[in-house]
Amino acid sequence: MGSGELMSYTTGLFCFDGPIFKDRNGEYCSITVNEEMLSRYLDVCDTLYLLVRTFESNKTYEELNMPIISNDRIYVVEMPDYYSLKYLFFKKKEHKKIASIVEKSDLIFARMPSQTSNVILDVVQRMGKPYMVEVGGCAWDSFFNHSLKGKIIAPYMFYLERKNVRNADFASYVTKEFLQKRYPNYTLNQISCSNVYIEPNISNLSDKDKVESKFVILGTATNSIDVRYKGQDTVIKAIGLLKKKYNIRVLYDIVGPGSGNYLRSVAEKYDVANQVRFLGTKNKIEMQDWYKKIDIYIQPSKQEGLPRSVIEAISFGKYSLGTNVAGIPELLDENFLFNPGDYLAIARYIKYYLTLSASEKNLISKSNFEKSQEYSAQKLHYRRKEFFNKFKQYVLEGQDEM
Repeated sequence: MGSGELMSYTTGLFCFDGPIFKDRNGEYCSITVNEEMLSRYLDVCDTLYLLVRTFESNKTYEELNMPIISNDRIYVVEMPDYYSLKYLFFKKKEHKKIASIVEKSDLIFARMPSQTSNVILDVVQRMGKPYMVEVGGCAWDSFFNHSLKGKIIAPYMFYLERKNVRNADFASYVTKEFLQKRYPNYTLNQISCSNVYIEPNISNLSDKDKVESKFVILGTATNSIDVRYKGQDTVIKAIGLLKKKYNIRVLYDIVGPGSGNYLRSVAEKYDVANQVRFLGTKNKIEMQDWYKKIDIYIQPSKQEGLPRSVIEAISFGKYSLGTNVAGIPELLDENFLFNPGDYLAIARYIKYYLTLSASEKNLISKSNFEKSQEYSAQKLHYRRKEFFNKFKQYVLEGQDEM
């Protein structure tokens, strides 16, 4: 095949921790790994192997409130939980299944940090195949802030992410600076491109759908409310302080799957159990309605990449607060940032919000909305597709020379 020709059929491989769920009818579904997100890979591949950690559920995907993965160009290959001790330091016998799929794949995309991706890339590198990494977060921050086990394995995960990013042929980062400095790739094949697609609409700034409440409503959205490094306990502590010291009552909405047992215990401890609402999983339309109803969006994380929910919140012009970690300072003005765990600062920000006039809130709203336009679907889709096509050309030309 000549260097100017395109391969007639291209197979892709995407790996990540996910997770995805297999419902009781055998249908695959997920909030994070969905067909809308996977379409970017199908733009450059005819078929796509999806190697993602998979959990079984006794509910249907409708009951889970998760979109189904039904595209017949996507082949799900169920991956185990490689964080379990059984798989953490996997042996060569694990290579055989993965190697057979890697061998069939032309374009390999690995999202980081992810132990699933670490396992796949070990095989990819042994086979000498080119690959692209999508760097969406920091392994050190993610694991060190998670648990005692996380603190133990954080150095190992940090090493693996640095190694896999350094050795990648192409690298896409969700941040503009933070992750590039911590996980450098020394090729010229790099891009800064958020993995979040939004469509900012000026009508999002309207308050016509806002439900009047005598309380200020805060909100946080996450992929799992049981992950402690997301920092919702800090917000609950701040709400408790506002109630006890200033007689200010604030409602706190937490969106995302999980039991919430730990956060419920924190709310009980600070006597605000009736002020914290666990709303479960919401679909895209429900999320849009929710953003319109809250007053303040807050991202209290100890670890992040470039959080989707912050971008979505500012696209609705929401008064938004966040910690000064990872990519969050790239989204919010420094006047709306605080240190992880600083519940006193959160309380001050909420009190400050209560002093703002309508015109002052409107100025903040418009400023946030304008910032969100940097992440419009149209702009990002064009840049990402161009980068993916460059990767495809690189791989195919390399195969031509073999």
